[in-house]
Amino acid sequence: MYKSTHLGEVMETSCDQCKSRFRLTEKQLRQAYGKVRCGQCGCVFNALQALKNYEGELPPGYLERLQEEIYPDDKTMPIIGIEPDHLATADRAELSLHEAMYGSERRSVLSLGPWGWFIGILLLVAVGIAQAVYYQRYQLVEDPRYQQQVMNLCQVLPCAETEFSSIEQIRLLERNVFTHPVASNALMITGSFMNEAPFAQKLPDMLISLFDVQGKLIANRLFTPPEYLLDDRNRGVIKPTSTIQFRLEIVDPGTDALTYEFEFF
Repeated sequence: MYKSTHLGEVMETSCDQCKSRFRLTEKQLRQAYGKVRCGQCGCVFNALQALKNYEGELPPGYLERLQEEIYPDDKTMPIIGIEPDHLATADRAELSLHEAMYGSERRSVLSLGPWGWFIGILLLVAVGIAQAVYYQRYQLVEDPRYQQQVMNLCQVLPCAETEFSSIEQIRLLERNVFTHPVASNALMITGSFMNEAPFAQKLPDMLISLFDVQGKLIANRLFTPPEYLLDDRNRGVIKPTSTIQFRLEIVDPGTDALTYEFEFF
């Protein structure tokens, strides 16, 4: 006859699958009915299989006695070679090594199972995509396919309207070129354009080109918003569906200039 304190209270076992080593006591073994879950890999295994004290061996007959006390209803239940799936379907309660030693208030991340990892991976992918869209927002917003996603992201993260630009969605509504009513040898150019994008964007620069009857370029010039705006020359953006009126005064290139072309940049 011997006492359990012969083992120094604390014993050692190791996981069948990952070989991680853990400390536990006889009391914890009794609470777990010998079945524990590895806090490293999540494997359920029989702690009695690799049980030892720090001298590397157990007293004679110790395992047999402990087996009889832990499994009083089934004394033939084997100690060595119990498969994890047999343990998982057993009617007895299962405790992890962490729960046996520290209680059930904390759980290992690995014990969440495949669905926990799957959800975690999906969250990481979603965060990665959101970061990629945000850092490329000023380029992606030019493509109508991604505009709504960029706008949704800008509802929660800071975005500068003056950096958004979608020239393809600036539509010229009207243009008029005629002799200046006051100045000599000058032309007056008026017109309007509208922002068809679903977001506010910066005012574009406007290139006006003059061609002769054969389509040969005679002259052109790029005008900035402060040069062509009729009012509020300090404004920098045009709101969705808004219309901008413009007016320009240029030198008359002569009768050779028959056609005019307007482009936005």
